[in-house]
Amino acid sequence: GGLKDCLAEIGRIQNYVVDQEYPIGSGYLDVVWRRVQRSVPTYAFEVQVGGDIYHAVSKLKHAHDLWNSHIFLVASMSQKAKYEELLAGTFHEVADHLQFIDMQLVSDLLEKKRTYREMERRLGIIK
Repeated sequence: GGLKDCLAEIGRIQNYVVDQEYPIGSGYLDVVWRRVQRSVPTYAFEVQVGGDIYHAVSKLKHAHDLWNSHIFLVASMSQKAKYEELLAGTFHEVADHLQFIDMQLVSDLLEKKRTYREMERRLGIIK
């Protein structure tokens, strides 16, 4: 699947309650992971494949301000300079909280998570 589906599956493997298109303000966060059904997002992800990352970072800042969520921008390395520019200026308050994830690494992480989970199953560590 796409990047959002990969992030959703990674969250489920880690036993989080996962939502895609989770409401925030007048918009939606791409993917969130929550500890339990009735809790606020512990992790929030915006996937930015192209276009303006300002809006994505703005939603993530809002998630951090509202819920103290761990916040992540998933984008291509070609957008890293723009991201750093935003964090140096407009979004300096979340500079220490927001993580940039190279979109190329997401499917790699998912593959490793699947392999690890399968190994644990075989060893009887998890059901």
